Amino acid sequence: MNIIKYGGSKVSLTPETRDDSFIDSLIDLTKKYSEQEFMIIIGGGALAGKKQAEEADADDERKDWLGIEATWENAEYVIKRFQDSGIEKVCPDVIKDPTQKTAGYRIYFAGGWKPGNSTDYVTMTLAVTYGAEKVIKISDFEVVKDLSPLEVKDLSKEERNQRLADAEDLPEATWQKMVDLVGTKWVPRLNTPLDPLAAKLGLENSFITLYICQESQLEKVLSDDVQGLKGTIVQG
Repeated sequence: MNIIKYGGSKVSLTPETRDDSFIDSLIDLTKKYSEQEFMIIIGGGALAGKKQAEEADADDERKDWLGIEATWENAEYVIKRFQDSGIEKVCPDVIKDPTQKTAGYRIYFAGGWKPGNSTDYVTMTLAVTYGAEKVIKISDFEVVKDLSPLEVKDLSKEERNQRLADAEDLPEATWQKMVDLVGTKWVPRLNTPLDPLAAKLGLENSFITLYICQESQLEKVLSDDVQGLKGTIVQG
């Protein structure tokens, strides 16, 4: 099974509109690789921001739940589009608990889980539950840098960007290296290539190979043609 994690902004352009052209590209992708199974994780995007803004005085747990509910709504919309396209064996329900395995379908969609858990962690938990050896995180950067976000979190934006520009690329990394980079403790609002708790889960389940790359590289991973991949492969 291919487990692919997208940010919610790929689906939810604004709180009221969704990107049907992106969803169509997902439909085409799963048709092209019709012999493969997919678990696609959808984020909250603009819809989550709207829900949280409407309850600005809510506590952190409530805001987490609002974001989670947005991921479910986005995923439900994508499922409906897939069903309307005529693709068979699409699970009709959003996977809301990544520790519980659902069987009998080729394509599944998942969203958030519970407060205090990022969709990175959900993604890695799904990989463990389903025994999936291949996880793909679609990123907005080309490759992970050999620089711990913890080292630069207190710098100015300009200083952080310069440190990133000077750091070496990491086209390959072990799970231990990823844990060394991001740590094992969740730091709110810290931008990391992978959630620390998700990295720790990868270290504990080293049968999983993680590909962090931009969307343009996705088909290289699906076709097992990763020579020359622009991205970072985490394994071992």
